[in-house]
Amino acid sequence: MKTPPDIHAFENRLFDEWQRRSLRCGDGGEIAYDGLLYRGAFAYDSGYWIRLPGNEAAGWQHAPQRILILTKDLNDTEAWDIRAETGRQNHSGADHILITAPFYKNLMRWVYGILHTSPGIPFPAFDAINRQDLYQPFYDHAPIARVNCKKQPGGASLPNPTLRAFLTRYRDLLARQINAYDAHIILCCGGSDLIKDFVRETLLPDLRRINDWIYRSPSTRQTLINSYHPSYRGMTHRDLYTSLLTAYHSAL
Repeated sequence: MKTPPDIHAFENRLFDEWQRRSLRCGDGGEIAYDGLLYRGAFAYDSGYWIRLPGNEAAGWQHAPQRILILTKDLNDTEAWDIRAETGRQNHSGADHILITAPFYKNLMRWVYGILHTSPGIPFPAFDAINRQDLYQPFYDHAPIARVNCKKQPGGASLPNPTLRAFLTRYRDLLARQINAYDAHIILCCGGSDLIKDFVRETLLPDLRRINDWIYRSPSTRQTLINSYHPSYRGMTHRDLYTSLLTAYHSAL
């Protein structure tokens, strides 16, 4: 499927459907919008960083490698538009750009490494890219869509049975959203294979395992990375990055 030219209008219509179903199912009326990340100006207001819409749709259409990041849900009690996220620490002051959350630091490193390697070019070593002044500006402009499988606000954790129930209840809506981006690389973060299996069952039935981290669809040539959650504490940031990029590069 080719990405709709007005992708944000498509997203917003889909979220209207999501909200109506959420109310019918007793899951509440709050929906955290997500999708193609805004690439307009940054704004700092009342202690909070946000990103404004920009030319992200055109950038996505012409990008040689488009990355879709699939995460479980929003770790917050209130819904907000994830498309406007910056990863920057709030209440830091407009002159201080700080990336402190492991979730964002790992995502930014992973995206930098993935988009800086190819069959003939080894991925950059962790020590070479473990610099905010390198990975953060790159991530700020990279073609990225970020989608939560569960749109309702959540908390610090989402049990797998709950995630499975939401994947079932909103199966068609989530599949339509994922399919609309036509991403070259789908990065599944956490969920103990549930997110990866959802993609295979609904969109890429010919997905083949290449190694412990990497799957590929021969028909669409899309690559799926089955990763840990970016906040995973069972490995160091260095080992997470190196393991993911080693597996990715070996599968190219």
